[in-house]
Amino acid sequence: MVTEHHLIATFDKLIQRLRYLLKLLGLDSYDPSYRPNIRTVIVLCLAALYMMISMYDLVHFSDDLFNFVYVLITFFFATIGIGRTTIYLSSGEALQFLLAETYRTYREVREDEREQRILCWYTNIYRWAVDTYARTFLVTSIIMGLGPLINFLVTGEQVLPFGVVLPFVDSNSGLGYVLNYLYQLSCILWTGPGLMSSYCLTLALVANICIQYDILAVKLADLDEDILSHADDLVARKLRDIIRDQQRVERFVGMIEATYRMVSGVEVLSLGLQVIITLFVMQISFWMPGLFMIPLFSGQLFIFCALGAAIQHKSESFAAGVYRLSWHELPRREKQTFRIMLQRSQNSQKLTCSQISDINLNLFVTMSQKFYSIFTMLRSF
Repeated sequence: MVTEHHLIATFDKLIQRLRYLLKLLGLDSYDPSYRPNIRTVIVLCLAALYMMISMYDLVHFSDDLFNFVYVLITFFFATIGIGRTTIYLSSGEALQFLLAETYRTYREVREDEREQRILCWYTNIYRWAVDTYARTFLVTSIIMGLGPLINFLVTGEQVLPFGVVLPFVDSNSGLGYVLNYLYQLSCILWTGPGLMSSYCLTLALVANICIQYDILAVKLADLDEDILSHADDLVARKLRDIIRDQQRVERFVGMIEATYRMVSGVEVLSLGLQVIITLFVMQISFWMPGLFMIPLFSGQLFIFCALGAAIQHKSESFAAGVYRLSWHELPRREKQTFRIMLQRSQNSQKLTCSQISDINLNLFVTMSQKFYSIFTMLRSF
């Protein structure tokens, strides 16, 4: 059987790779000794420059509908990136606490085959997700970066990867096209790794919540057996341990919610608007990158909502497990302790979108309907 030492080593290897990408950008605030450095300043300057150029282009192309919405598509990339950067610069202590708790989960798993199986399953799923995310970002970045160049070499048509163009530079001229292409290519090189590593590190936190709840389910099953066998001393100890673990996972979810709730709202809105605008651009004129960006944005929004749904489902499943306990067999003193656990389990743990809506699959369906309505309205213009 795979041991927890091997599993934590596998998990740590994935985390260290992702943090290395953030370190290259000067944003690894998961490190307790982190301080903003020259790389941080460079990234912030590049982000500020990108925003200023985008704002200039939106004004410059205000009379050109196609190019205006073309710029908007990539402008929303900046909003997501700035939101994530803000978290790294302002919530270092929270991120360090959350990461430390993920490692604690691995260290505290018992030598129990069921718990080891849970840990192994989620570790393998997380490794697969990181690999898939990394390959998707890599392939998408290569297509966006090299696709226009290949298209130019084959057809002679000057197409740029995305809409943001340098001010006072004619992108239709030979030199202007080269300068804009190189600038956009440089943006892809530093934004792609940063976003990919940020998403995957957030995914590690969600996976850890699921691990904690599944292990709690195992402990509840063991507790029920002890209750029926009237092992009162063992029941009292296990009941207190479960309440402690319940409080821990609630604190963990609460910290994630407090750290990411504002950025969650920005990301949901940005991803949805990117889908709408990409569809709108493609109905005006064929845009090759749009063929890859629409499923990418839609997939990201779906995964984002599915992760929130998974947390809510695990919380509700734990509450159902508490209700199924043979509580009527408990000694009178332990019934008081059980009441505390029962009351806490009634408050379903969940993540919210800027405290406006719960993050779950209902949000994905609702937002998809609203975004389609907006797209239909835009088509009528």
